[in-house]
Amino acid sequence: MRHSWILLVLSAAACVAADRPGTAPIEHQPHAGVPAGFAIRHPVDGAEMVWVPAGWFRMGMDKDTAVRQAAQLGYADYHEIAGEESFPERLVHVQGFYIDRCEVTFARWKRFVDAMSWKPTTIPPSWVGPELKSEEAELPIASVTWQAAQEYANWAGKQLPSEAMWEKSARGTDGRWYPWGNELPNRELGVISMTDALPGPQPVGSCPKGASPYGCLDMAGNVYEWTSDWKEPYPNNPEVTGEWGHRWAALRGGSFYHTRHSYRTVKRFGFPADVTYFHVGMRTAWYPPDDFDHQAHAAK
Repeated sequence: MRHSWILLVLSAAACVAADRPGTAPIEHQPHAGVPAGFAIRHPVDGAEMVWVPAGWFRMGMDKDTAVRQAAQLGYADYHEIAGEESFPERLVHVQGFYIDRCEVTFARWKRFVDAMSWKPTTIPPSWVGPELKSEEAELPIASVTWQAAQEYANWAGKQLPSEAMWEKSARGTDGRWYPWGNELPNRELGVISMTDALPGPQPVGSCPKGASPYGCLDMAGNVYEWTSDWKEPYPNNPEVTGEWGHRWAALRGGSFYHTRHSYRTVKRFGFPADVTYFHVGMRTAWYPPDDFDHQAHAAK
């Protein structure tokens, strides 16, 4: 029997700005002393968030890496894993930021709904009322549109991560293929599909062995995650130029419903921003103010 989360149908959220969030200049680094992976509790939505330091990292991949990744996964051609969509590999700089350790849960989403008096047209009574079933509270929220995900982030004073923010959070600076390293995915490392689809997502953080270099969990599997970007070809891509012919918001991370090649840290996916999908959820990111007291908000 499917979880009631599959039945979730959300109404269209209020319009939100579609512009990508700006980034501070490279020389602006007020939080340079915060150690990588330092964890805080966000003051609005209660999320545990981990610190991703400012700096350069390798984003995307080159053709040789695509060939090797395809071979590891049993494919003869890297086009079978859409490897060309991640070309070229290049150095990208990001400012330091916090990102949710885990995906947004039903419990956190209900906190948003209650605070905003924001009610979808159809929603399972098991969690819209005063009671939230314990077995659902820590499942990742799913079937949220990109606009609704933006609404949540705006309420919390945060944002959806850009593709660059998400990818650095997942792979760190060593160019790893998966959040945990270069080992093939398995169900100890993520809530993933192997040859058969799982019946649904699992409580967030169920696979601690699959942690990223900064301690992020579920960055491979469970539910796909919206980013703040549109899915567009990267600049100077030698195989993909111009537009793809559709306007889709970029997704990252794969889901319980997809095959193993979806869990690579460079893998890009996308969906129309105004449509819900039962295996698509979210996590949020946050640039703290310059005077933020990290120690005072440390996660206990």
